[in-house]
Amino acid sequence: MNPLFRVAALGVLLGAGGAIQNGQSAYSQDTPPFPDTTRTIQKGLQHVEQAGERWIERRGCVSCHQVPTLIWSHQAARQSGVPVRLSNLAHWGRWSTDVVNFVKPAQKADVDHSATMASNIDTMTQLLLAMPRASAPPGQSALGEKDWRARFAQKLLKEQSEDGSWRACGQLPAQRRPTDETTATTTAWTALALMREPVEFDPATAVHFIDSIEQPKSAEYLATRLLLAHQMEPHLTDQPPTQTATQRWQAKLLKHQNDDGGWGWKLNEGSDALGTGYALHALAISGADSNALEHAAKYLVTTQEANGRWKVPGTKASAKGATTPTADDWGSAWAVIALSTVVKQDK
Repeated sequence: MNPLFRVAALGVLLGAGGAIQNGQSAYSQDTPPFPDTTRTIQKGLQHVEQAGERWIERRGCVSCHQVPTLIWSHQAARQSGVPVRLSNLAHWGRWSTDVVNFVKPAQKADVDHSATMASNIDTMTQLLLAMPRASAPPGQSALGEKDWRARFAQKLLKEQSEDGSWRACGQLPAQRRPTDETTATTTAWTALALMREPVEFDPATAVHFIDSIEQPKSAEYLATRLLLAHQMEPHLTDQPPTQTATQRWQAKLLKHQNDDGGWGWKLNEGSDALGTGYALHALAISGADSNALEHAAKYLVTTQEANGRWKVPGTKASAKGATTPTADDWGSAWAVIALSTVVKQDK
């Protein structure tokens, strides 16, 4: 395997859409298949949008657990053919990629951009993954703004630790799984983001750190590791083994699929939309068995509430297994992303 490779414009690695044209109010025109799934996606988008707009209005900051998944879910739905309002995507994109909005309103006047970016690894990573890279004039992004992508990617490269990892930020270190697994998961997401940017990035040390987790506790870890295996497969120059890395990680993730078709965010626990969303998205992207995908999609379709939300146990230890608004919003967004990925992959 060539350890250094430059990757530009991978486009649909994680459900990104096309460019937004001049911020105009327009809708996707494709007719989506699977009416039941489509209705589920549409209802889910309504909840995610309401929750995201409420967060922006009340908190005034991006937050890694709210606005990036708001954008990502809408981009994924758009790619699947579900109509979304492009003017909203343009607005959210411009607002969320301004580093000033990474902090609370009272802190904006004196914001230290470099320090703020360093403490928002997950926010930058999720924004890079959520939004597409498309053709644009030099110095501009797909949204017609200054090239935030290049700034974010370069900052992420600088923040990588000697052991290959990136530290999880915000509330993520408080999650109810080992801290090293949380760090490894952030590292996996960040590596995926950098692999789709036109920068020189060696994933070897990152993967070495990620693979130091011998007994993962979360579906998110297994899903991100599967996405990495699938993304790196084309760059392997050795003769393919009997079972590819993608197939091995698929098998590890499928081993934890519950009888109802879902996964818990915490492995070996009851199914929820967050764990199922991560798993289904990764399995669909990597071309897993259709029966497993259909079983997982059915779980999500049948567990959505009437208001479009999915209820999810909090991922923080302090939640003690109770559902929380943060986990609900994450889970609802990831349910939409996963179902949209399944619909798109089946076209």
